[in-house]
Amino acid sequence: MKTRGLLTGILALGGIFSFGAVTARPAEPHPGAGHGPFVPLCTGIHLTAAYLAPTTPGGPISFHFVLQNDTAHTIKLQQPAPTSAHWYARVGQKWLWRASAGAGGSLADGLNEKGRLFASQPHTAPANPSFLVVPPHRSQEWIASEQDNPALAYKPGCALCNYPGEREYRVIFAYAYLPAPGQNEAGLLSCGLRSLPVDMPPRR
Repeated sequence: MKTRGLLTGILALGGIFSFGAVTARPAEPHPGAGHGPFVPLCTGIHLTAAYLAPTTPGGPISFHFVLQNDTAHTIKLQQPAPTSAHWYARVGQKWLWRASAGAGGSLADGLNEKGRLFASQPHTAPANPSFLVVPPHRSQEWIASEQDNPALAYKPGCALCNYPGEREYRVIFAYAYLPAPGQNEAGLLSCGLRSLPVDMPPRR
């Protein structure tokens, strides 16, 4: 049981390649201190992303995001979105978790790809919040780099932690955010999103 618990905890940092398949319901408090509440995956709302190469040598990488709202209701996301990125390295025939950045969007149970997500929840309301709003049956596109959104940065824990032969990477982007206690923001998305994996160029 201890081994399974440790494995689940490690995998929960990033999870595997999927998003959205359960009906939204109120967030549940997480029993562990400092981890925030859980939220379910959204139904009918899809986040996709594509890698954009730097326009100048050594420049920041960017991603093209598309948020598709196939529901009958307007949705609102706290900016910046996504709230986290989860990187995987190819080792042999497997993709293993490598690093995560940002907060909100990690799988609560790394063995359940379509399960609940940890949500980011600030202690106090943002001073000047901005939102991404998508009407029913519409989509919104945007381009962002790690300079625009620090959650997009690739930040491995340490260079010595690399897997042998590691040079191919994928990234999954996620969004899971709840307003601060006492913050009243009508229509803010209360379920979570995870993109399909985005292939990255090999690192040498």
